[in-house]
Amino acid sequence: MTDGLLKPSSDFVFANLFGVEKHKRALICLLNAILKGNPTIKSITLLNPQHKKQRKDGKSTTLDIEAVTDNKTIVDIEIQCRRDGNLVNRAMYHQARMMKDELNESDSYDACPDIISIWFADYHETNRKYHTHESVHTFKASPMDDSEVSSEKSKIFIIELPKVDLKNASLNDMFSVWMFFLKNPELIPDEFVQKVPEVHEALEELKVMSMDKDFRAAYNAHIKAENDRRSRETNARIEGEKRGRREGRKEGRKEGRKEGRAEGEAEERKRMVLKLLAKEMSITDIAEVTGLSVDEVEVIRQQKPKSKLK
Repeated sequence: MTDGLLKPSSDFVFANLFGVEKHKRALICLLNAILKGNPTIKSITLLNPQHKKQRKDGKSTTLDIEAVTDNKTIVDIEIQCRRDGNLVNRAMYHQARMMKDELNESDSYDACPDIISIWFADYHETNRKYHTHESVHTFKASPMDDSEVSSEKSKIFIIELPKVDLKNASLNDMFSVWMFFLKNPELIPDEFVQKVPEVHEALEELKVMSMDKDFRAAYNAHIKAENDRRSRETNARIEGEKRGRREGRKEGRKEGRKEGRAEGEAEERKRMVLKLLAKEMSITDIAEVTGLSVDEVEVIRQQKPKSKLK
């Protein structure tokens, strides 16, 4: 969409729309529409979604939105626009990283927090017919026992947006109202917008974001960075299959050209950082868009004259 509304089913748009303090009410409404009282969320505290790697060769993760609810449940909300490996395994890895703090020595293991991961897939992730799938720990069936739930402290919800049928969407089903907003905000019925304040709030903010030239530039930069990352991964996989001494020399020349381009791209990212700082975008979001680390963004922020910052 170039001239219309940006897609709220984009991870970048979604995180900036729902993962900010001023729109927590909309996020709570969306979560309650999905969880349907198990649990009912009254308030949330947004957390830093960036989990730095613990060792030099480890894997850092950045969640779209991470929050803790009033009943101490930790919630991770993710948007996946393209198939990118095994989603369930990725969700389980994220949940392991979200268990930040060790229990106190005197605590029982029942004190471990409940963790809920909600993944919106803007594609067909499974062969299952229904649009929403809930996964919990279970005992497999054995010759003497049926399958049964072993624990619900860790839950994973996968919502396949293409499978959600909007024909029967109504105010009696808030889940369908929010799915209409995520899938097609430009055609959402006026009744939904007028009678659900949180949807009205989200739609108005989406309009502001869509008309903001700098936000669109940041959005396009994010899309380009994602495409470049996927391209690099694909190229690396292909090159790995063709690896050899001659291919190694070619790769070396290619890397030399990349280094030259990288210098120019670094300057462009720096200019983008300064623009986004002026728009008061969070340092974490700027790091996600530009590909810089949070520390690198902070260095640029400190170099900018304070008188020019809002």
